Amino acid sequence: NCQGENSKSRYAGTEPSDVSFVKDDAIGLFIDEKQAVEWGYDGTDWSPADNEIVYWPDKTNPHTFRAFYPYALATSYTEVPMPSLLGQTGTLASISICDFLVAISEQTYTAGGFVHFDGDDTSFRHVSTLLQLSFQKGSELNDLTIHKITLEGNNIASPSTYSFEDGTVSLDTENSIDVLTIDQTSLSEKNTSFYLIVNASQEENPMVSLTVEYETNGKTYVAHSASLVQAGLQGGMYQKYTITVQNSSLIIDGAEILPWGVGETLDNIEINGAEKTDSE
Repeated sequence: NCQGENSKSRYAGTEPSDVSFVKDDAIGLFIDEKQAVEWGYDGTDWSPADNEIVYWPDKTNPHTFRAFYPYALATSYTEVPMPSLLGQTGTLASISICDFLVAISEQTYTAGGFVHFDGDDTSFRHVSTLLQLSFQKGSELNDLTIHKITLEGNNIASPSTYSFEDGTVSLDTENSIDVLTIDQTSLSEKNTSFYLIVNASQEENPMVSLTVEYETNGKTYVAHSASLVQAGLQGGMYQKYTITVQNSSLIIDGAEILPWGVGETLDNIEINGAEKTDSE
């Protein structure tokens, strides 16, 4: 669930690109094919949770480091649980714990035991799709208060797992969740933006509908658009939609698709000196 006492925002500004890891964040880290170890951030350094001691397997051979955020118990890098997408409130703060990032780096023990995730090919990247829904009033509306927003699409918020083996996401279709709702918003600004993370889709033209319950002139109305998405739901992308509320219909005025947070880096992780092996 994407809300609760432990929810916090990694988004430091007013745009999704303003992001950094903060105190008490935790990632999972696979070394080669071993079970993932939880690493926590104290605001300055990263260290293994529960005082666990982690070693390099050896000093000479290259090793593959696979990292993911947020941490979840994962025994295999081919099946990493992704966060639930339920409970979002439409704010940047609420999506931070729904966000799922991955990074891969292959390194040898040549940098004093440090593991780096800081290059174009090794820095963290987003896996899911971020939607920004920016609403504006139509010419015939006066005051506009949005009470409820509903997105509906095939497996749009279903449980899922990520595989580092081929970079794919597997959806739990047996527990399909096709509806994502934001309610109790009561926001009445002239132009209001909401942010939602949804599962990416392999469908060329996924049918995603949008329904908005709103109030104007003391009366409540429902407006609907049968097809919000025109260009698919692309993983790791930031899709922005400008929507005009006009009577009982929603007019999609514009859509823009951008890379989402490409090149997000992580401070160095220091792993203890290579474990002594029989060959040394």
